[in-house]
Amino acid sequence: MKRLLSILLVLLILLGSTPSVSANSAQSYWEGVDRTGAIVTSGESPIVVEKELLTFDLQEFPQPHYWEEAEFLAYSGKVTAAYTFHNPSELTVSAKLLFPFGAIPWYGMDSGTDTGKYDILIDGQPVEKKIRHTLSYYGQFDLEQDLSLLSDTFAEDPFYSPALPVTVYKFSISGVDTATYKSAVVAFDVPEGLGARRYYLDDCRGSHQQNNGDMRIATSVRNNGSSIALYVFGEPLKVYPEFKFYQDGGAKDSERISGTARFSGIEETTFQAFALNGWNAETGVSEEDWYNAIVADLNTNVRSKHPIIYQIANQNRLAENLMRWYEYEITLQPGQRIVNSVTAPIYPSIDLDYDPDIYGYTYLLSPAKTWKSFGELEIVVNTPYYITESSLDGYEKTDTGYTLTLDGLPEGELTFTLSEAEDPEPPKVNIFYGFLYGIAFFFSMIGYLFQSLFDGIANLFQF
Repeated sequence: MKRLLSILLVLLILLGSTPSVSANSAQSYWEGVDRTGAIVTSGESPIVVEKELLTFDLQEFPQPHYWEEAEFLAYSGKVTAAYTFHNPSELTVSAKLLFPFGAIPWYGMDSGTDTGKYDILIDGQPVEKKIRHTLSYYGQFDLEQDLSLLSDTFAEDPFYSPALPVTVYKFSISGVDTATYKSAVVAFDVPEGLGARRYYLDDCRGSHQQNNGDMRIATSVRNNGSSIALYVFGEPLKVYPEFKFYQDGGAKDSERISGTARFSGIEETTFQAFALNGWNAETGVSEEDWYNAIVADLNTNVRSKHPIIYQIANQNRLAENLMRWYEYEITLQPGQRIVNSVTAPIYPSIDLDYDPDIYGYTYLLSPAKTWKSFGELEIVVNTPYYITESSLDGYEKTDTGYTLTLDGLPEGELTFTLSEAEDPEPPKVNIFYGFLYGIAFFFSMIGYLFQSLFDGIANLFQF
């Protein structure tokens, strides 16, 4: 069943992936200094956007998959947002800006070096930029929520802290009739209530709420002599859990089998060491951003009423789920105008079912609403291809692509699709293919909206 689920999800990717989005620069902090030297940080920033020239340079489509990093880095698709900022106040205003531009796409290489190709300019001169990272599953973006995940220090969290104890208890499995029960599991029950601990059973294979309110979490019995690991975040255990064995992932009381889980060792560390276990400077991610992404991941994957972490991001692949941001600063004197240009790579979703293929692009306009006012928006799409669909109407065809000018920000975000043909043919209806797509879509949505339920069902059918 696990293999079938994997095949269905691969089909979903081929049918159309979540794009790697780019977005406008948003203010995260501002400070004004008046002529007397008084500092103002409260209220609304006086900086206004008089105009934004948004230019997409899309002269080629990406490959469905890259095998060599050099080929991936050679991909030229990019977007440039050129803002004309004006400071009409009598303050000297400095602002920290954040420009989110998405994760590495699923068809790309796990490398952050694509950000080195482009500069952030103020009046034509490059300025210092940092690359920041936040946890971002499924390509979803919420400005307020995602901005809150950015911190220059280790995040302050009600439960997790750098010095929080993390204890790993190991148990050796024996006495299980694995010849008869090939899908046997070992499990223990955790009562309701978030207290001084969080539990994580390594390689967790599902959870089941019991009639008394306890949550039963299970992992596979691979063979006799194998080891299982129980992570305890927070206060160490005073008594070891009562492990029980079951025929399969259903872990029903009526299907108990014989087996023993004997304590075999202990490892003690701190949460900071645990969180940074998969980090190194070559990831291009700061220690603070990595640590904070692990905290966000653990808080996302905890039961609402039980102190159980049902999934931990594979720390060696955490970078694949990180939203990338440019962080930089601007300063405007009283009455000053500047032109600030931000260029970032932009990666489309790929739908191979159309003839010819279609490529979908997403640019988030909503972050620009953080500015006091926003004037004209000019959109230029430089491309030899055809815009087949768009969230905005009124494009004018030009010799180099398309252009559109708007008075102010439109409602919603900017999305459009490109293709080599003006009217690509949609996929032909195939009942069996549609059935597979429907199942894949169903499980994908379950995975996004109800991750815990999906995890339990997927693992239940795996046994």
